[in-house]
Amino acid sequence: MGKTVLVRPPVDVLHKFSKPVECLGIAYCAGALRHHGIDVTMLDGMLHDWSEEETVRRILDERPEVVGFTVILNHFPDRTARVCRMLREAGYGGHIVVGGHAVSFIPRRVLEANPAVDAVVAGEGEGPIVGYAQAVANGDDPRAVPGVYARWDGDIRWKPGRRVHNLDTLAPPARDLTREIIDLDGLVCISTSRGCYARCTFCSIPRFYGLERDRPLANGGWLARSVAHTVAEIADLHERFGLVELLVVDDEFFGGTEAGHERAFMIGQELEELNIPLEFAMSCRAENVNEKVLTALAKGGLKHVFVGLETGDDDTLRLYGKGQSVCQNREAVRIIKSLGLSFQPGFMMFNHRTTLTDVRANLEFLRSIDELKPVTVNSSVDPHFGTPLNRVIEHDGALRDLGKTLASEYLDPSTAVAKRVAELTAARFAPFQEVIAGLQSSVTFEWRRAVPGRRPEVARAIDRFEALCSEAFVQVVEKAVEDLSGADTPTREEAVADANRRLDDAESRMRLAQALLLASVANAEGSARYYTQNDIIATQREQRQEATV
Repeated sequence: MGKTVLVRPPVDVLHKFSKPVECLGIAYCAGALRHHGIDVTMLDGMLHDWSEEETVRRILDERPEVVGFTVILNHFPDRTARVCRMLREAGYGGHIVVGGHAVSFIPRRVLEANPAVDAVVAGEGEGPIVGYAQAVANGDDPRAVPGVYARWDGDIRWKPGRRVHNLDTLAPPARDLTREIIDLDGLVCISTSRGCYARCTFCSIPRFYGLERDRPLANGGWLARSVAHTVAEIADLHERFGLVELLVVDDEFFGGTEAGHERAFMIGQELEELNIPLEFAMSCRAENVNEKVLTALAKGGLKHVFVGLETGDDDTLRLYGKGQSVCQNREAVRIIKSLGLSFQPGFMMFNHRTTLTDVRANLEFLRSIDELKPVTVNSSVDPHFGTPLNRVIEHDGALRDLGKTLASEYLDPSTAVAKRVAELTAARFAPFQEVIAGLQSSVTFEWRRAVPGRRPEVARAIDRFEALCSEAFVQVVEKAVEDLSGADTPTREEAVADANRRLDDAESRMRLAQALLLASVANAEGSARYYTQNDIIATQREQRQEATV
Protein backbone atom coordinates (compact mmCIF):
# COMPACT_ATOMS: atom_id res chain seq x y z
CA MET A 1 0.00 0.00 0.00
CA GLY A 2 1.39 3.42 -0.99
CA LYS A 3 2.57 6.10 1.38
CA THR A 4 0.55 9.02 2.75
CA VAL A 5 2.23 12.19 4.00
CA LEU A 6 0.37 14.41 6.46
CA VAL A 7 1.52 18.01 6.66
CA ARG A 8 0.97 21.01 8.89
CA PRO A 9 2.23 23.66 6.48
CA PRO A 10 4.16 26.78 7.49
CA VAL A 11 2.07 29.81 8.42
CA ASP A 12 2.65 33.54 8.72
CA VAL A 13 0.41 33.88 11.77
CA LEU A 14 1.83 31.95 14.70
CA HIS A 15 -0.03 30.74 17.76
CA LYS A 16 -0.83 33.71 20.01
CA PHE A 17 1.93 32.67 22.43
CA SER A 18 4.47 32.10 19.62
CA LYS A 19 5.07 28.62 20.96
CA PRO A 20 5.12 25.36 19.02
CA VAL A 21 1.90 23.54 19.85
CA GLU A 22 1.59 19.87 18.98
CA CYS A 23 -0.75 19.27 16.05
CA LEU A 24 -3.14 16.54 17.18
CA GLY A 25 -5.04 16.84 13.90
CA ILE A 26 -2.36 15.12 11.85
CA ALA A 27 -1.34 12.97 14.84
CA TYR A 28 -4.79 11.35 15.10
CA CYS A 29 -5.04 10.92 11.33
CA ALA A 30 -1.59 9.31 11.25
CA GLY A 31 -2.58 6.97 14.07
CA ALA A 32 -5.70 5.94 12.18
CA LEU A 33 -3.75 5.30 8.97
CA ARG A 34 -1.19 3.13 10.78
CA HIS A 35 -3.96 1.21 12.50
CA HIS A 36 -5.15 0.23 9.01
CA GLY A 37 -1.68 -0.73 7.82
CA ILE A 38 -1.02 2.39 5.75
CA ASP A 39 2.50 3.83 5.67
CA VAL A 40 2.46 7.46 6.82
CA THR A 41 4.94 10.23 7.53
CA MET A 42 4.17 13.40 9.48
CA LEU A 43 5.77 16.69 8.43
CA ASP A 44 5.37 19.89 10.43
CA GLY A 45 6.39 23.00 8.53
CA MET A 46 4.89 25.27 11.17
CA LEU A 47 6.85 23.61 13.97
CA HIS A 48 10.15 24.00 12.12
CA ASP A 49 9.25 27.27 10.37
CA TRP A 50 10.13 25.82 6.97
CA SER A 51 9.97 27.87 3.82
CA GLU A 52 7.45 26.84 1.20
CA GLU A 53 10.30 25.47 -0.92
CA GLU A 54 11.61 23.37 1.97
CA THR A 55 8.14 22.03 2.67
CA VAL A 56 7.69 20.99 -0.96
CA ARG A 57 11.12 19.35 -1.06
CA ARG A 58 10.47 17.30 2.05
CA ILE A 59 7.09 16.13 0.75
CA LEU A 60 8.54 15.08 -2.60
CA ASP A 61 11.39 13.23 -0.85
CA GLU A 62 8.78 10.89 0.68
CA ARG A 63 7.31 9.96 -2.74
CA PRO A 64 3.73 9.78 -1.43
CA GLU A 65 0.60 8.72 -3.26
CA VAL A 66 -1.51 10.99 -1.04
CA VAL A 67 -0.58 14.31 0.60
CA GLY A 68 -2.90 15.61 3.30
CA PHE A 69 -2.68 19.18 4.58
CA THR A 70 -4.30 20.37 7.79
CA VAL A 71 -5.38 24.01 7.95
CA ILE A 72 -5.20 25.48 11.45
CA LEU A 73 -6.20 29.06 10.60
CA ASN A 74 -9.67 30.51 10.09
CA HIS A 75 -9.30 30.52 6.31
CA PHE A 76 -7.43 28.75 3.53
CA PRO A 77 -4.00 30.46 3.68
CA ASP A 78 -2.16 31.72 0.62
CA ARG A 79 0.98 29.89 1.74
CA THR A 80 -0.81 26.54 1.76
CA ALA A 81 -2.28 27.28 -1.66
CA ARG A 82 1.20 28.08 -2.97
CA VAL A 83 2.66 24.85 -1.55
CA CYS A 84 -0.06 22.85 -3.32
CA ARG A 85 0.59 24.70 -6.57
CA MET A 86 4.37 24.27 -6.24
CA LEU A 87 3.93 20.52 -5.78
CA ARG A 88 2.11 20.34 -9.11
CA GLU A 89 4.68 22.55 -10.81
CA ALA A 90 7.41 20.20 -9.52
CA GLY A 91 5.66 17.31 -11.28
CA TYR A 92 3.78 15.75 -8.36
CA GLY A 93 0.92 13.73 -9.85
CA GLY A 94 -0.50 12.15 -6.71
CA HIS A 95 -3.49 13.22 -4.65
CA ILE A 96 -3.66 16.44 -2.63
CA VAL A 97 -6.27 16.51 0.14
CA VAL A 98 -6.99 19.44 2.47
CA GLY A 99 -8.77 19.30 5.83
CA GLY A 100 -9.18 21.25 9.03
CA HIS A 101 -11.79 23.14 10.99
CA ALA A 102 -12.26 26.27 8.89
CA VAL A 103 -12.05 24.67 5.45
CA SER A 104 -14.77 22.23 6.50
CA PHE A 105 -17.21 25.13 6.09
CA ILE A 106 -15.86 26.40 2.76
CA PRO A 107 -14.91 23.27 0.77
CA ARG A 108 -16.44 24.53 -2.46
CA ARG A 109 -14.55 27.82 -2.25
CA VAL A 110 -11.28 25.96 -1.67
CA LEU A 111 -11.79 23.63 -4.63
CA GLU A 112 -12.99 26.35 -6.97
CA ALA A 113 -10.03 28.61 -6.20
CA ASN A 114 -7.33 25.91 -6.06
CA PRO A 115 -7.18 23.50 -9.01
CA ALA A 116 -4.12 21.83 -7.47
CA VAL A 117 -6.31 20.47 -4.65
CA ASP A 118 -8.18 17.22 -5.39
CA ALA A 119 -10.42 17.00 -2.34
CA VAL A 120 -11.46 18.71 0.88
CA VAL A 121 -12.35 16.76 4.03
CA ALA A 122 -15.27 18.29 5.92
CA GLY A 123 -15.47 17.32 9.59
CA GLU A 124 -13.38 14.82 11.52
CA GLY A 125 -10.48 13.56 9.45
CA GLU A 126 -9.67 10.05 10.65
CA GLY A 127 -12.31 8.15 8.69
CA PRO A 128 -12.09 10.15 5.45
CA ILE A 129 -8.28 10.10 5.19
CA VAL A 130 -8.17 6.34 5.80
CA GLY A 131 -10.93 5.77 3.25
CA TYR A 132 -9.21 8.03 0.74
CA ALA A 133 -5.80 6.35 1.09
CA GLN A 134 -7.36 2.88 0.87
CA ALA A 135 -9.33 3.82 -2.24
CA VAL A 136 -6.18 5.13 -3.95
CA ALA A 137 -4.24 2.00 -3.02
CA ASN A 138 -7.04 -0.29 -4.28
CA GLY A 139 -7.54 1.59 -7.52
CA ASP A 140 -11.00 2.78 -6.50
CA ASP A 141 -12.38 6.29 -6.91
CA PRO A 142 -11.52 8.20 -3.69
CA ARG A 143 -14.04 10.92 -4.48
CA ALA A 144 -16.81 8.61 -3.27
CA VAL A 145 -15.36 8.39 0.26
CA PRO A 146 -17.81 9.76 2.90
CA GLY A 147 -16.74 13.11 4.31
CA VAL A 148 -14.91 14.16 1.13
CA TYR A 149 -15.80 17.05 -1.17
CA ALA A 150 -14.48 16.56 -4.73
CA ARG A 151 -15.12 17.57 -8.33
CA TRP A 152 -17.51 15.44 -10.41
CA ASP A 153 -18.11 16.35 -14.06
CA GLY A 154 -17.94 20.08 -13.50
CA ASP A 155 -19.79 19.91 -10.19
CA ILE A 156 -18.63 19.58 -6.59
CA ARG A 157 -20.30 16.87 -4.56
CA TRP A 158 -19.90 15.11 -1.25
CA LYS A 159 -21.34 12.33 0.83
CA PRO A 160 -21.54 13.25 4.54
CA GLY A 161 -19.14 11.39 6.79
CA ARG A 162 -20.14 9.94 10.14
CA ARG A 163 -18.82 11.36 13.34
CA VAL A 164 -16.86 9.12 15.72
CA HIS A 165 -19.26 8.58 18.63
CA ASN A 166 -17.06 6.42 20.86
CA LEU A 167 -13.78 8.28 21.29
CA ASP A 168 -12.18 5.34 23.09
CA THR A 169 -12.24 3.45 19.78
CA LEU A 170 -9.98 5.98 18.07
CA ALA A 171 -6.46 4.80 17.32
CA PRO A 172 -4.04 6.66 19.60
CA PRO A 173 -2.42 9.72 18.04
CA ALA A 174 1.00 9.20 16.50
CA ARG A 175 3.64 10.85 18.64
CA ASP A 176 6.40 11.06 16.02
CA LEU A 177 6.97 14.77 16.68
CA THR A 178 6.40 14.91 20.45
CA ARG A 179 10.07 14.82 21.39
CA GLU A 180 10.76 17.68 18.97
CA ILE A 181 7.88 19.66 20.50
CA ILE A 182 9.46 19.31 23.95
CA ASP A 183 12.97 20.13 22.71
CA LEU A 184 11.62 23.29 21.06
CA ASP A 185 9.91 24.20 24.35
CA GLY A 186 6.46 23.72 22.90
CA LEU A 187 3.23 22.34 24.27
CA VAL A 188 2.44 18.65 24.10
CA CYS A 189 -1.30 18.12 23.77
CA ILE A 190 -4.00 15.64 24.66
CA SER A 191 -7.65 15.55 23.64
CA THR A 192 -10.03 14.05 26.22
CA SER A 193 -13.30 15.17 24.61
CA ARG A 194 -14.66 16.62 21.38
CA GLY A 195 -17.28 19.23 20.68
CA CYS A 196 -19.35 21.48 22.89
CA TYR A 197 -22.93 21.35 24.12
CA ALA A 198 -23.32 25.15 24.12
CA ARG A 199 -24.60 27.25 21.24
CA CYS A 200 -22.52 30.44 21.30
CA THR A 201 -23.34 32.44 18.19
CA PHE A 202 -19.72 33.39 17.45
CA CYS A 203 -18.36 29.82 17.65
CA SER A 204 -18.29 27.18 14.92
CA ILE A 205 -17.27 24.23 17.07
CA PRO A 206 -20.78 22.72 17.61
CA ARG A 207 -21.47 23.20 13.88
CA PHE A 208 -18.22 21.42 12.92
CA TYR A 209 -19.40 18.35 14.79
CA GLY A 210 -22.86 18.71 13.25
CA LEU A 211 -21.62 18.49 9.65
CA GLU A 212 -22.64 14.83 9.45
CA ARG A 213 -26.27 16.02 9.55
CA ASP A 214 -25.72 17.89 6.26
CA ARG A 215 -27.80 20.92 7.22
CA PRO A 216 -26.65 24.54 7.53
CA LEU A 217 -25.51 25.32 11.10
CA ALA A 218 -26.62 21.92 12.44
CA ASN A 219 -25.19 21.27 15.90
CA GLY A 220 -23.28 18.31 17.24
CA GLY A 221 -22.99 17.44 20.92
CA TRP A 222 -20.17 16.96 23.40
CA LEU A 223 -18.50 13.54 23.57
CA ALA A 224 -15.83 12.39 26.01
CA ARG A 225 -13.26 9.68 26.44
CA SER A 226 -13.47 7.46 29.50
CA VAL A 227 -11.54 8.20 32.68
CA ALA A 228 -9.34 5.12 32.29
CA HIS A 229 -8.54 5.90 28.66
CA THR A 230 -7.65 9.51 29.46
CA VAL A 231 -5.51 8.84 32.51
CA ALA A 232 -3.67 6.00 30.77
CA GLU A 233 -2.60 8.32 27.94
CA ILE A 234 -1.39 10.99 30.36
CA ALA A 235 0.63 8.42 32.30
CA ASP A 236 2.05 7.02 29.06
CA LEU A 237 3.13 10.44 27.82
CA HIS A 238 4.99 11.12 31.06
CA GLU A 239 6.56 7.65 31.01
CA ARG A 240 7.73 7.93 27.40
CA PHE A 241 8.82 11.54 27.26
CA GLY A 242 9.25 12.65 30.86
CA LEU A 243 7.14 15.72 30.12
CA VAL A 244 5.95 17.85 33.02
CA GLU A 245 3.52 20.14 31.13
CA LEU A 246 0.47 19.16 29.12
CA LEU A 247 -2.17 21.15 27.28
CA VAL A 248 -5.67 19.66 27.22
CA VAL A 249 -7.06 20.94 23.93
CA ASP A 250 -10.73 20.16 24.67
CA ASP A 251 -13.01 23.02 23.73
CA GLU A 252 -15.05 22.29 26.88
CA PHE A 253 -13.61 19.93 29.48
CA PHE A 254 -16.74 19.26 31.56
CA GLY A 255 -19.53 18.91 29.02
CA GLY A 256 -22.12 20.73 31.09
CA THR A 257 -23.60 17.61 32.72
CA GLU A 258 -23.42 15.93 36.09
CA ALA A 259 -21.79 12.92 34.40
CA GLY A 260 -19.20 15.22 32.83
CA HIS A 261 -18.33 16.72 36.21
CA GLU A 262 -18.11 13.27 37.77
CA ARG A 263 -15.75 12.21 34.98
CA ALA A 264 -13.56 15.25 35.63
CA PHE A 265 -13.57 14.59 39.39
CA MET A 266 -12.48 11.00 38.83
CA ILE A 267 -9.71 12.05 36.44
CA GLY A 268 -8.39 14.31 39.20
CA GLN A 269 -8.55 11.51 41.75
CA GLU A 270 -6.84 9.00 39.46
CA LEU A 271 -4.03 11.43 38.62
CA GLU A 272 -3.54 12.30 42.28
CA GLU A 273 -3.24 8.61 43.10
CA LEU A 274 -0.66 8.09 40.35
CA ASN A 275 1.29 11.08 41.72
CA ILE A 276 2.74 12.01 38.33
CA PRO A 277 4.89 15.17 38.52
CA LEU A 278 2.99 16.80 35.68
CA GLU A 279 0.97 20.01 35.41
CA PHE A 280 -1.76 20.62 32.86
CA ALA A 281 -4.00 23.36 31.49
CA MET A 282 -7.58 23.08 30.30
CA SER A 283 -10.56 25.14 29.07
CA CYS A 284 -14.17 25.30 30.21
CA ARG A 285 -17.27 27.47 30.37
CA ALA A 286 -17.99 29.69 33.38
CA GLU A 287 -21.08 27.76 34.52
CA ASN A 288 -18.97 24.60 34.79
CA VAL A 289 -16.48 26.06 37.28
CA ASN A 290 -17.14 23.91 40.33
CA GLU A 291 -14.95 24.31 43.39
CA LYS A 292 -15.09 20.67 44.46
CA VAL A 293 -14.23 19.35 41.00
CA LEU A 294 -11.48 21.90 40.39
CA THR A 295 -9.97 21.07 43.77
CA ALA A 296 -9.76 17.41 42.79
CA LEU A 297 -8.23 18.30 39.43
CA ALA A 298 -5.73 20.63 41.10
CA LYS A 299 -4.60 17.79 43.33
CA GLY A 300 -4.09 15.77 40.14
CA GLY A 301 -1.94 18.46 38.50
CA LEU A 302 -4.30 21.09 37.09
CA LYS A 303 -2.41 24.38 37.04
CA HIS A 304 -4.07 26.70 34.53
CA VAL A 305 -7.68 27.32 33.45
CA PHE A 306 -8.98 29.15 30.40
CA VAL A 307 -12.58 30.37 30.57
CA GLY A 308 -14.43 32.10 27.75
CA LEU A 309 -15.89 35.08 29.61
CA GLU A 310 -16.15 37.08 26.36
CA THR A 311 -17.63 40.28 27.85
CA GLY A 312 -18.56 42.10 31.04
CA ASP A 313 -21.95 43.17 29.70
CA ASP A 314 -25.12 41.06 29.99
CA ASP A 315 -26.67 42.37 26.77
CA THR A 316 -23.56 41.42 24.81
CA LEU A 317 -23.54 37.99 26.46
CA ARG A 318 -27.03 37.51 25.00
CA LEU A 319 -25.81 38.63 21.57
CA TYR A 320 -23.07 36.02 21.86
CA GLY A 321 -25.56 33.35 22.95
CA LYS A 322 -23.48 32.53 26.02
CA GLY A 323 -26.35 31.48 28.26
CA GLN A 324 -24.64 32.86 31.35
CA SER A 325 -24.46 36.15 33.23
CA VAL A 326 -21.74 38.59 34.20
CA CYS A 327 -22.26 37.46 37.80
CA GLN A 328 -21.53 33.86 36.81
CA ASN A 329 -18.41 35.00 34.99
CA ARG A 330 -17.23 36.91 38.04
CA GLU A 331 -17.88 33.96 40.37
CA ALA A 332 -16.01 31.56 38.08
CA VAL A 333 -12.93 33.78 38.17
CA ARG A 334 -13.15 34.07 41.96
CA ILE A 335 -13.25 30.29 42.44
CA ILE A 336 -10.36 29.61 40.06
CA LYS A 337 -8.09 32.22 41.63
CA SER A 338 -9.04 31.23 45.18
CA LEU A 339 -7.67 27.76 44.44
CA GLY A 340 -4.30 29.21 43.44
CA LEU A 341 -4.75 28.29 39.78
CA SER A 342 -3.56 30.62 37.07
CA PHE A 343 -6.30 32.01 34.88
CA GLN A 344 -6.76 33.23 31.33
CA PRO A 345 -9.96 34.93 30.16
CA GLY A 346 -11.28 34.42 26.68
CA PHE A 347 -12.53 37.90 25.88
CA MET A 348 -13.99 39.87 22.99
CA MET A 349 -13.84 43.54 23.94
CA PHE A 350 -15.10 44.68 20.55
CA ASN A 351 -17.79 43.50 18.15
CA HIS A 352 -19.43 45.29 15.22
CA ARG A 353 -22.18 46.74 17.46
CA THR A 354 -19.93 47.81 20.33
CA THR A 355 -20.40 51.35 21.64
CA LEU A 356 -18.05 53.36 23.83
CA THR A 357 -20.47 52.68 26.71
CA ASP A 358 -19.89 48.95 26.13
CA VAL A 359 -16.13 49.48 26.06
CA ARG A 360 -16.23 51.30 29.40
CA ALA A 361 -18.32 48.49 30.92
CA ASN A 362 -15.80 45.92 29.71
CA LEU A 363 -12.87 47.90 31.04
CA GLU A 364 -14.55 48.18 34.44
CA PHE A 365 -15.35 44.46 34.48
CA LEU A 366 -11.79 43.46 33.59
CA ARG A 367 -10.43 45.74 36.30
CA SER A 368 -12.80 44.22 38.85
CA ILE A 369 -11.43 40.71 38.16
CA ASP A 370 -7.81 41.95 37.92
CA GLU A 371 -7.48 41.05 34.24
CA LEU A 372 -7.18 44.52 32.70
CA LYS A 373 -4.25 43.87 30.35
CA PRO A 374 -3.32 45.30 26.93
CA VAL A 375 -3.76 41.99 25.10
CA THR A 376 -7.23 41.45 26.55
CA VAL A 377 -8.27 45.04 25.87
CA ASN A 378 -7.31 44.60 22.21
CA SER A 379 -9.52 41.51 21.75
CA SER A 380 -12.43 41.40 19.31
CA VAL A 381 -14.90 39.14 17.53
CA ASP A 382 -13.45 37.61 14.38
CA PRO A 383 -16.23 36.39 12.08
CA HIS A 384 -15.76 32.66 11.53
CA PHE A 385 -17.17 30.56 8.76
CA GLY A 386 -19.96 28.36 10.10
CA THR A 387 -21.25 30.66 12.86
CA PRO A 388 -24.79 32.06 13.38
CA LEU A 389 -23.39 35.47 14.37
CA ASN A 390 -22.41 36.03 10.74
CA ARG A 391 -26.09 36.37 9.87
CA VAL A 392 -26.50 39.11 12.49
CA ILE A 393 -23.41 40.96 11.28
CA GLU A 394 -24.61 40.65 7.67
CA HIS A 395 -28.10 41.85 8.61
CA ASP A 396 -26.51 44.89 10.26
CA GLY A 397 -24.57 45.61 7.06
CA ALA A 398 -21.18 45.11 8.73
CA LEU A 399 -20.01 41.76 7.28
CA ARG A 400 -17.29 41.76 4.64
CA ASP A 401 -16.98 38.47 2.75
CA LEU A 402 -13.50 38.44 1.22
CA GLY A 403 -13.85 34.96 -0.29
CA LYS A 404 -11.21 33.05 1.64
CA THR A 405 -11.85 34.94 4.90
CA LEU A 406 -14.44 37.10 6.64
CA ALA A 407 -14.15 40.51 8.30
CA SER A 408 -16.49 42.99 9.94
CA GLU A 409 -16.70 46.75 10.38
CA TYR A 410 -17.74 48.82 13.39
CA LEU A 411 -21.09 50.58 13.14
CA ASP A 412 -19.93 53.31 15.53
CA PRO A 413 -16.95 55.28 14.08
CA SER A 414 -15.78 56.19 17.60
CA THR A 415 -15.54 52.52 18.49
CA ALA A 416 -13.34 51.95 15.43
CA VAL A 417 -11.00 54.66 16.70
CA ALA A 418 -10.92 53.11 20.19
CA LYS A 419 -10.08 49.75 18.62
CA ARG A 420 -7.23 51.32 16.67
CA VAL A 421 -5.82 52.79 19.88
CA ALA A 422 -6.12 49.37 21.54
CA GLU A 423 -4.17 47.83 18.65
CA LEU A 424 -1.41 50.41 18.94
CA THR A 425 -1.26 49.88 22.69
CA ALA A 426 -0.96 46.09 22.42
CA ALA A 427 1.81 46.46 19.84
CA ARG A 428 3.77 48.87 22.05
CA PHE A 429 3.29 46.59 25.05
CA ALA A 430 4.48 43.48 23.15
CA PRO A 431 8.25 43.91 23.82
CA PHE A 432 7.56 44.28 27.53
CA GLN A 433 5.26 41.26 27.38
CA GLU A 434 8.13 39.21 25.95
CA VAL A 435 10.42 40.26 28.80
CA ILE A 436 7.77 39.47 31.39
CA ALA A 437 7.13 36.07 29.78
CA GLY A 438 10.85 35.35 29.85
CA LEU A 439 11.28 36.33 33.49
CA GLN A 440 8.21 34.31 34.45
CA SER A 441 9.39 31.36 32.32
CA SER A 442 5.92 31.37 30.82
CA VAL A 443 4.49 28.26 29.22
CA THR A 444 1.90 30.61 27.76
CA PHE A 445 1.82 34.23 28.80
CA GLU A 446 -0.69 33.54 31.57
CA TRP A 447 0.53 30.04 32.53
CA ARG A 448 3.91 30.31 34.26
CA ARG A 449 6.46 27.80 35.46
CA ALA A 450 7.72 27.77 39.01
CA VAL A 451 11.29 29.01 38.53
CA PRO A 452 13.70 26.78 40.49
CA GLY A 453 15.13 28.53 43.54
CA ARG A 454 13.35 31.83 43.01
CA ARG A 455 12.93 33.78 46.24
CA PRO A 456 9.47 35.22 47.08
CA GLU A 457 10.72 38.81 47.05
CA VAL A 458 12.01 38.37 43.47
CA ALA A 459 8.69 36.89 42.35
CA ARG A 460 6.84 39.82 43.96
CA ALA A 461 9.09 42.35 42.21
CA ILE A 462 8.38 40.77 38.80
CA ASP A 463 4.64 40.69 39.53
CA ARG A 464 4.72 44.34 40.57
CA PHE A 465 6.49 45.32 37.35
CA GLU A 466 3.96 43.39 35.26
CA ALA A 467 1.05 45.09 37.00
CA LEU A 468 2.69 48.52 36.70
CA CYS A 469 3.44 47.97 33.01
CA SER A 470 -0.06 46.75 32.16
CA GLU A 471 -1.61 49.69 33.97
CA ALA A 472 0.63 52.23 32.23
CA PHE A 473 -0.39 51.00 28.78
CA VAL A 474 -4.06 50.31 29.49
CA GLN A 475 -4.44 53.87 30.78
CA VAL A 476 -3.76 55.05 27.23
CA VAL A 477 -6.83 53.17 25.99
CA GLU A 478 -8.93 54.38 28.92
CA LYS A 479 -7.95 58.00 28.22
CA ALA A 480 -8.78 57.61 24.52
CA VAL A 481 -12.23 56.24 25.37
CA GLU A 482 -12.77 59.13 27.77
CA ASP A 483 -11.76 61.68 25.12
CA LEU A 484 -13.92 60.04 22.44
CA SER A 485 -16.90 60.10 24.83
CA GLY A 486 -16.55 63.82 25.58
CA ALA A 487 -18.35 66.78 24.07
CA ASP A 488 -15.31 67.86 22.05
CA THR A 489 -14.70 64.57 20.23
CA PRO A 490 -11.25 64.33 18.60
CA THR A 491 -10.90 63.21 15.00
CA ARG A 492 -9.41 59.79 14.29
CA GLU A 493 -6.07 61.40 13.44
CA GLU A 494 -6.08 63.49 16.62
CA ALA A 495 -7.02 60.53 18.83
CA VAL A 496 -4.28 58.36 17.33
CA ALA A 497 -1.69 61.13 17.64
CA ASP A 498 -2.64 61.71 21.29
CA ALA A 499 -2.43 57.98 21.98
CA ASN A 500 1.01 57.71 20.40
CA ARG A 501 2.30 60.57 22.55
CA ARG A 502 1.01 58.85 25.68
CA LEU A 503 2.45 55.54 24.52
CA ASP A 504 5.84 57.19 24.02
CA ASP A 505 5.71 58.37 27.62
CA ALA A 506 4.61 54.95 28.92
CA GLU A 507 7.40 53.23 26.97
CA SER A 508 10.01 55.62 28.34
CA ARG A 509 8.92 55.10 31.95
CA MET A 510 8.64 51.33 31.60
CA ARG A 511 12.05 50.92 29.95
CA LEU A 512 13.66 52.44 33.02
CA ALA A 513 11.62 50.26 35.37
CA GLN A 514 12.44 47.20 33.25
CA ALA A 515 16.17 47.91 33.33
CA LEU A 516 16.09 48.20 37.12
CA LEU A 517 14.11 44.98 37.41
CA LEU A 518 16.44 42.99 35.14
CA ALA A 519 19.44 44.20 37.14
CA SER A 520 17.71 43.21 40.37
CA VAL A 521 16.82 39.73 39.11
CA ALA A 522 20.33 39.16 37.74
CA ASN A 523 21.81 40.24 41.08
CA ALA A 524 19.52 37.86 43.01
CA GLU A 525 19.71 34.86 40.67
CA GLY A 526 23.02 35.25 38.86
CA SER A 527 21.25 35.96 35.56
CA ALA A 528 17.81 36.91 34.29
CA ARG A 529 17.17 33.69 32.41
CA TYR A 530 14.30 31.69 30.95
CA TYR A 531 13.65 28.09 32.00
CA THR A 532 12.44 25.64 29.35
CA GLN A 533 10.43 22.51 30.00
CA ASN A 534 13.62 20.48 29.53
CA ASP A 535 15.26 22.64 32.22
CA ILE A 536 12.40 21.84 34.60
CA ILE A 537 12.60 18.13 33.71
CA ALA A 538 16.34 18.17 34.46
CA THR A 539 15.80 20.00 37.75
CA GLN A 540 13.19 17.46 38.86
CA ARG A 541 15.56 14.64 37.93
CA GLU A 542 18.35 16.18 39.99
CA GLN A 543 16.02 16.63 42.96
CA ARG A 544 14.96 12.98 42.80
CA GLN A 545 18.58 11.87 42.64
CA GLU A 546 19.50 14.02 45.64
CA ALA A 547 16.54 12.61 47.57
CA THR A 548 17.83 9.06 47.07
CA VAL A 549 21.36 9.82 48.21
